[in-house]
Amino acid sequence: MTDPRFTASTDATQAPGGPVRQRGARRNAQLAALSLLSTLILTACGGGGGSSDSGDAAAEAERLRRKTTTTTTTSTTPTTTTTPTTTTSTPPTTTGTTSGTGTTTGTGTTTGSSTPAAMTEGLNGIWPPPSRDLSSSPCSSRLVGTRNTYDVGPGQTYTELTQVPWLSLQAGDVVNIYYRATPYKTKVGLRAQGTANAPVYINGVTDASCNRPAISGDGAVTATDAVTNQFGVAAGITGAGVFTIFRLPTDDRDTFVPGYITIQNLKISGARSTYTYKDHNGATQNYWDGAAAIYAVRVAHLSVENCEITDNGNGIFTNSRGTSSVDISSFLIFRRNKIYLNGNPGRSTEHNFYTQGYRVLFEGNDIGQAYGGSSLKDRSSGTVIRYNRVIASARALDLVETEEEYFANIQLDPLNDYGWVYGNVIINDYWQPLGNSARPIHWGFDNTDFRARKNTLFFYGNTYINRSTATSWYYTTVFQIGANDDYLPHPNAAVEASGNIFWNDDGTTEWRFLSNNTNGKVRFRGVNYLPTNRTGDDSLVAGTTTRRYDFTGHTAIQGNAPGINSSTFVPASGSPILDKGILGPTTTPAQATAANLVVDREFTAPLGVKPRVQMGSAMDLGAFELQ
Repeated sequence: MTDPRFTASTDATQAPGGPVRQRGARRNAQLAALSLLSTLILTACGGGGGSSDSGDAAAEAERLRRKTTTTTTTSTTPTTTTTPTTTTSTPPTTTGTTSGTGTTTGTGTTTGSSTPAAMTEGLNGIWPPPSRDLSSSPCSSRLVGTRNTYDVGPGQTYTELTQVPWLSLQAGDVVNIYYRATPYKTKVGLRAQGTANAPVYINGVTDASCNRPAISGDGAVTATDAVTNQFGVAAGITGAGVFTIFRLPTDDRDTFVPGYITIQNLKISGARSTYTYKDHNGATQNYWDGAAAIYAVRVAHLSVENCEITDNGNGIFTNSRGTSSVDISSFLIFRRNKIYLNGNPGRSTEHNFYTQGYRVLFEGNDIGQAYGGSSLKDRSSGTVIRYNRVIASARALDLVETEEEYFANIQLDPLNDYGWVYGNVIINDYWQPLGNSARPIHWGFDNTDFRARKNTLFFYGNTYINRSTATSWYYTTVFQIGANDDYLPHPNAAVEASGNIFWNDDGTTEWRFLSNNTNGKVRFRGVNYLPTNRTGDDSLVAGTTTRRYDFTGHTAIQGNAPGINSSTFVPASGSPILDKGILGPTTTPAQATAANLVVDREFTAPLGVKPRVQMGSAMDLGAFELQ
């Protein structure tokens, strides 16, 4: 039976007086989407992270999906008149933190290495890659490429980003962007094809106080080589973002894929529909609603690290349209980024992260709230989300089906139906400026059930906190499996929860693990810390299985005082959660690397990852070990 408090909508967001605000008719939205697909124009990852009415959802799906053409041409070299600062045959190396004037001080923390880990990850069939330590310091230094090195900023060879030959970057090239007091204002096109051993780096060089160089799309001009080569004009994507990754009209549509690109140590903002830029003709244009700081139409082995991403339509957007066998983004790595307040007020279809690709990793990020949409929305295969701090928006984690159109590149991945969420701090807080989420963790599908995630979301070693009172928010949920309107998930779709802390910090808000009466199943394994004021058919009797809950072999520690710090969430001596944790999931699909799915690290503020050192006979429950 349908809960009368939930009605048809594309997704669930909060309402001031109750769990869900209703905004639209799902059936009408589906019919509109089917009508759009019949036009046989290219697809991008659409759908929303929060609710919206059907007209708005269809219009935004149209905007996000259909921004490229299908012309097949032959690849040629783009026109450029610039020359590099440095040519070298050595591997990428650091030269110390600079002051922003081109003078090396040699006193700062370095980033990057001669064999950057992010660029070898996903190779040799290993997924996910091993976790690694990620410094919590934002400091960064100049890099030297194996081919050319371009230095941009005060006192450097190039003073503005417009002068860099972006569209001619090749394997081993490095662009160093030095900090200055005012933001750079240039829209950049990228089509570089690096290699595993010679990736292309877009590298910010912080000042002596470790401030990242800033690039703003607000009032930006288009880079000179993008104007010369008409980058994105024929495809209709000039309003897509600050960094747009695609191909030139002269690159072969069916074979050309940019790849092995790292963007790091930058602050990127200002790709929002309320802001303008100068296009290829010098005319003032507004960005799309779904514009992003980094917008990739297709890319392989993209790494974004130590960036601050804010004040954009989407923070980071990666697409896999499925118009050919190579029209796919793959092996996407996002590490120790601070990403927050992206999205559009009053809308629900833009998010901080909005990713669709063949295997994606989020690690060590500080993921804040988003306007209208979700903190993290993903339509990828083999999704791994580990050691992050996440503040819920319309949703905290929205993990749903791919929206490829013709070629099922992602759907055919054996790991498409699996996801791993572990070692994270996830906070669903009514008192946050943008409110909380009615259904914070979504596993399944938005719109298309035959593409839905059909197996297990492994959820382990996390600390999940709900903050509300019974008078402000009378009940809260954790998981939604399937879709809204009682659309049933696949029979095998489930969440496996083990080694977690679920903390209802006020203790008065009614707790529900599943968002409605019939959909999905949560399998509790090992030990979990659970709130006492739950409702539903979760009897907590070991070995009991109901239509929605399976407690086979499970031990519950029940209470509303897990003995953890209310701000750092680190356990205290004497806490009931000590030495009750687990190392990894109970099972691992054959195509995943079990050794790389163990809880061996933890998030470290303000962002980053450090080793997790077991202090007792076993790991502690939750995301942190006793210090």
